[in-house]
Amino acid sequence: MSQNKNSETAPLLEVKGLRQHFAVSRKFTVKAVEDVSFYINPGETYGLVGESGSGKTTIGRSIIRLYDPTSGEIHFDGNDISGRMDKKTKDDLRVNMQMIFQDPMACLNPRQKVADIIAQGLDIHHRYQSQKERTEMVAEILHKVGLSAEHANRYPHQFSGGQRQRVGIARALVMNPKLIIADECISALDMSIQAQVVNLMKDIQDETGLAYLFIAHDLSMVKYISDRIGVLHLGHLLETGTTEEIFSHPVHPYTRSLISAIPNPNPVLEKSRVALQYDYKTSGLDYDAGTLHLIGGTHYVRGTDADLERWV
Repeated sequence: MSQNKNSETAPLLEVKGLRQHFAVSRKFTVKAVEDVSFYINPGETYGLVGESGSGKTTIGRSIIRLYDPTSGEIHFDGNDISGRMDKKTKDDLRVNMQMIFQDPMACLNPRQKVADIIAQGLDIHHRYQSQKERTEMVAEILHKVGLSAEHANRYPHQFSGGQRQRVGIARALVMNPKLIIADECISALDMSIQAQVVNLMKDIQDETGLAYLFIAHDLSMVKYISDRIGVLHLGHLLETGTTEEIFSHPVHPYTRSLISAIPNPNPVLEKSRVALQYDYKTSGLDYDAGTLHLIGGTHYVRGTDADLERWV
């Protein structure tokens, strides 16, 4: 799958044929991600959805190079980051791409104060001239995520779950990145806090123009925040397109089953909602045999020619 031909600017991130395999033993290898391709334009949000174990987090960690990709190409901000990188490319990647992790407590050092957690990237990359400037930068980013400057001297255990997630967001934002990978960053929060965090992320995006790779399994939230969506299952990207294309005209049976499972807030309509069942083993589909086919302006679906004749 190639980049968007209608886009006036080059994609900020372009992933081509990404594979991520993990050798468990001499005879067994886990194929976590198989031939995944997508792109993210500057300033947009790309939602990556799928059930637990489908490979969403693995893709995020491969892109930010916490894992070395087995094969495929990853281009970020004009640089090839899929193989060995020189020091300049590596430094650019670590400044301009940041990650918000799923568990807000596990990813914060319990022995460090919030000020030191947030400023760690600033310390490593020497992004300030004096301690006063460092303190001001931390206070400014805390204010931006809805916390106060006095929170800088507290420890992670002194915060609620939503506040800890805001600290994680502040740590990512303080580097002024071009792309943030949000790995299920709201799944551990209750519904009201989820809405606050997502609205905060949208406000910051409008203000700074950064892009998001938003990894989640909550389709309702993905629909709200994303410009385009990719549907992942068993390590394969099955369908991708704009949010409107995916929700108004889902083509792949797995996508249809996911959307049919979304509860309807109207109790009358909820009574008549029918959740579609999908089982890969009995579906007769072979993900390895199918390829991504363009069926609209930016709408791609994985399958064989015979599959598409049945679905479209």
